[in-house]
Amino acid sequence: MSKPHTHRTAAKPAEWIHSLGALAELCTRLRAAGRFGIDTEFIGETSYWPILCLIQISTDHHVDLIDPLALPNLDPLGELIADPGIVKICHAGEQDLAILYRHGGRRPAGVWDTQLLAGLIGIGYPLSYGKLVEYFCGVNLEKAHTYSEWRRRPLTPAQLEYAVDDVLYLPSMERAISQRLTELNRNNWATALCDELCASASTPPDPRQMYLKIKVSKSFGPLQMAVLQALAAWREQIAFEHNMPARTLLPDTVLRDIAKLMPQRIQVLNRLEDFPHRERKSYGPAIMELIRQVKDSPPESYPPPPHELDDSPDGRSFEETIWAAAQVICLGQSVCTQLVESQSRVMALADALRAGADVSGHPVMQGWRYECLGRHLEAFAHGRSQLNLTCSGSRMQLRLQ
Repeated sequence: MSKPHTHRTAAKPAEWIHSLGALAELCTRLRAAGRFGIDTEFIGETSYWPILCLIQISTDHHVDLIDPLALPNLDPLGELIADPGIVKICHAGEQDLAILYRHGGRRPAGVWDTQLLAGLIGIGYPLSYGKLVEYFCGVNLEKAHTYSEWRRRPLTPAQLEYAVDDVLYLPSMERAISQRLTELNRNNWATALCDELCASASTPPDPRQMYLKIKVSKSFGPLQMAVLQALAAWREQIAFEHNMPARTLLPDTVLRDIAKLMPQRIQVLNRLEDFPHRERKSYGPAIMELIRQVKDSPPESYPPPPHELDDSPDGRSFEETIWAAAQVICLGQSVCTQLVESQSRVMALADALRAGADVSGHPVMQGWRYECLGRHLEAFAHGRSQLNLTCSGSRMQLRLQ
């Protein structure tokens, strides 16, 4: 694939948008253009919800910076973000879209995410914005202001340059990626994948599922997992009430240690390395009560245990064979495997296929993932197809028989 090269089309923002009138005028221009790049800068270390500090907008020859701290609302922009007929281009945009959704309450639509779509054409996933700008545009970007005081006014020249760079190249990259998607007949897959992104960004987090983000050892039993689930949900509520990040309130390690030990006395909490001792009186009684409630609850209310892979020699061999086949099938189509599915879930699918179980509910067996991987993997696992590979330059080419 040839790499198009572009040069900077704007050295500084043409306009600083800090009034509703200016925002409405900008949105009129964006609607006429039909497509624009979007990025945000926010601070997420000091509050439960990230603080939106800056919105960058780019078209082919123009960059504008919107100051959300100076505006009573973002309604005109929210209408554009929700309009499926206007293409919004972002990079790794789920958190940006989630923040904008919370500000406007409108589900995003018509989004094209360059990080996701680069994985659909085999460039790599997940790649940083800087890597893709270098690949497509031949420009090396500075990333010195990734963590910055974006609430500062006025922003420094270095902050402004960083903010502009973070959105400047999105339109040209999207054109190059879209051309390749069309050549590969992947536009339907791209649309489905970006629709998933929009749905995820506009779905409020479920406190009862937060425990799944905490890594635990395989020795955790059902009761311990139930305690961890209750603790994680409780932490989310308390963090929301105090407007602070949940992991700042209590680190994951503390919740994991409490669930593992299930202490019966508050004094045991002081022996946990990362537990804030000054908060023992505040949090201790609630933690003890949560543990008691979970112990008194029926086992059928516990969260389902994670799937355990078949560790027999034959089972392990089959799992690894199916994972290798999944990588071959994806890479042979110039699709990055990790974009389609994780290794652990493909191996879980392998166990189900080996056992003759119904796999129709597995994500790989639905939608665009089924077209890309699931149908080929199922046929291969049941001996109905062969994978023939050739290598052309740096690309693997696959022929299914």
